[in-house]
Amino acid sequence: MKRLTQTHSFRTLSSKESTVSQIRKATDELIEKVIELSDSEIDDTSLFRIMSYTRFILQRLQKKSRNRAFDPILFN
Repeated sequence: MKRLTQTHSFRTLSSKESTVSQIRKATDELIEKVIELSDSEIDDTSLFRIMSYTRFILQRLQKKSRNRAFDPILFN
């Protein structure tokens, strides 16, 4: 169930030490992994659980990032 959250790209997104370019690259890689998983997973229930868990963890990361200072560089 934790398959996507255990990838290198997810760890990069979770790290406070990641640079803007690393975050952008990791985001692209994670999107590719999501697409690959969606195309390859046969069991819909398993896919739903993996995606739901990943969404939950991403929402937690989003809340943590909102608590940090706003960084306009990420949005250029």
